[in-house]
Amino acid sequence: MDIRIAENCGFCYGVKRAVNMANDTAEHTQKSYTLGPIIHNPQVVESLENNGVYAVNKLDDVPGGTVIIRSHGVGPAIYKEASERGLNVVDATCPHVKKAQQDAKSVIDAGKTLVILGEKKHPEVISINLWADNKGIIVETEEDAKILPFVENMGVVVQTTFSQFKFQSIIEILEKKAKNLEVFKTICTATQERQNSAVALAKEVNLMIVVGGKNSGNTNRLAEVCRGVGCPTYHIETAAELEVSWFKGVQTVGVTAGASTPDWIIKEVIDAMNEFEELLTAQTDWAEDLKKGSVVNGTVAQVEDERAYVSIGYKTEAVLNRTEISYPAPDSAKDVLHEGDQIKAVIMNHIKEDNPIYLSVTRLAKDEDWQYVQEAQEKDEAIVCKGVDAIPAGLVVTVKSLRGFIPLSQGDVHFVKSLDNLVGQEFEAKVLEIDEKKNRLVLSRRAVLEVERQAKLEEALKNITVGENYKGIVRKIMPYGAFVDIGGIEGLLHISDISWHKIKKVEDVLSVGQEIEVKLQSFDPESNKLSLSLKALTKSPWDLAEETIKVGDVLTGKVVRLVAYGAFVAVNDDIQGLLHISQVTKQRNAKVEDYLTRGREVEVKVISFNKDEKKLGLALTELMEPVASNDAE
Repeated sequence: MDIRIAENCGFCYGVKRAVNMANDTAEHTQKSYTLGPIIHNPQVVESLENNGVYAVNKLDDVPGGTVIIRSHGVGPAIYKEASERGLNVVDATCPHVKKAQQDAKSVIDAGKTLVILGEKKHPEVISINLWADNKGIIVETEEDAKILPFVENMGVVVQTTFSQFKFQSIIEILEKKAKNLEVFKTICTATQERQNSAVALAKEVNLMIVVGGKNSGNTNRLAEVCRGVGCPTYHIETAAELEVSWFKGVQTVGVTAGASTPDWIIKEVIDAMNEFEELLTAQTDWAEDLKKGSVVNGTVAQVEDERAYVSIGYKTEAVLNRTEISYPAPDSAKDVLHEGDQIKAVIMNHIKEDNPIYLSVTRLAKDEDWQYVQEAQEKDEAIVCKGVDAIPAGLVVTVKSLRGFIPLSQGDVHFVKSLDNLVGQEFEAKVLEIDEKKNRLVLSRRAVLEVERQAKLEEALKNITVGENYKGIVRKIMPYGAFVDIGGIEGLLHISDISWHKIKKVEDVLSVGQEIEVKLQSFDPESNKLSLSLKALTKSPWDLAEETIKVGDVLTGKVVRLVAYGAFVAVNDDIQGLLHISQVTKQRNAKVEDYLTRGREVEVKVISFNKDEKKLGLALTELMEPVASNDAE
């Protein structure tokens, strides 16, 4: 079976830009939000969620922080509302969509009738119309165009992922619906290239596979144009949806993918189709002495790089392809097999005259291995895995002869961006999900690490006491604080507990690997959360002030803030006291701004001091006269 990939497919510039912006945001914020899925691909959305980027339906669902405008764009009201709520906005709107929005606005501003070609419920089309004050007429089909009334002036804007073939036929209709017609062909060049490549390939192959989200407009369009040239077409999201029966009798298969489909999903689909290839020789006639599923013993007669020929007592030698020798497959069959070797294998295909018999060593072991992982799941026991390939969504592993997968969120007890460090490594994991029919095995390394972590935690908790001081190592720095290891258990040192002075960034005072002394302030036994403090090891500014400032002392201070009832005066870098208006002047109904200004130095007397309430009362040593008004005559 010949598998051909479309010249243009997969991530476009706008989608790649949006995903990269979301990932960059995740690196600098603990949690961020997108209004709706950032692109129409559930696997990418899930991957972003694992990185702390969550999709919400409306701004009311955003508690604060950062909101990411998805690639499909939004109306101007969203930007205004986000600004009013103090949200940090990251605008990942596709530049092509931005142009379509502005073109639509220009049509309305010019007083023309606006027609938008696109899907009526698509978020991109909705956003374009919002920039035109919702005055656009949305046309999705030729029938929609035919019922439009005749107008003097018409401007046409097109959804960036709209079918270029449908576009032309609708424009021919609209040309008869307006005296003056201006067309903004805002179909993205990437969309046109993908559609053209898909059509060209569909004309050459027996079957087309279109990969991408089921709710992706541009992916649906690819499937539509492929079917339009008469080629049988299947639209799938992942390799798990492929069915062997689709490929029976098929010589050539074309593969294309929507602009929101990442490369790793395309690769998985192609790998899966390659694995199907050995199954497609199955026939209806059975040999009397040998049949599909029979276990045979054989002798290796000849070895090539891609296959070995095995004598099993039949009139022709059976074929053992390199991919069926072991998993992962060896680079060459010669690396593991030699002439004269005795092997045990299972017949993979129905026997038919003049067709070769195909064998599999790996298939023979799979039944036993599936039973092994099934029992491990039932007993909640860990099994040994080996990492073979790290992808954005997680890690591909082997469990004996089986292929398994560990999602990124199940790779470690802490958030990690990649599981690259586990490639080539053997480790234990627990079975989460088994589906032998779909060849699906999902595992969790995190479940094993959590058990180990809990044991270490319980041991460490025996040796800690709230209120005691401990030496610790800074393990991780976050915007809101630092995680510090105090003898095998990590606690949170919140940014507000680092110093009595306000600090902007944790990195300004702490670094990963730094050894510090902290005080254990609290411990929650239910959640095993520890709260630590660095500033608790030193006296507060008010404790120090109690030792140096006494009632009756005369001090020089600086006015830092004016209020209706007086002024606040800084007597040192950390302590401010209240200078009440009655201690400034004896004038009734006086305004403090008539006597004092910010930054002015004044001589004050301490009249009260309350450390517990952090209050310092001050009075001017000499009452003041009001500043002469500039309007006085």
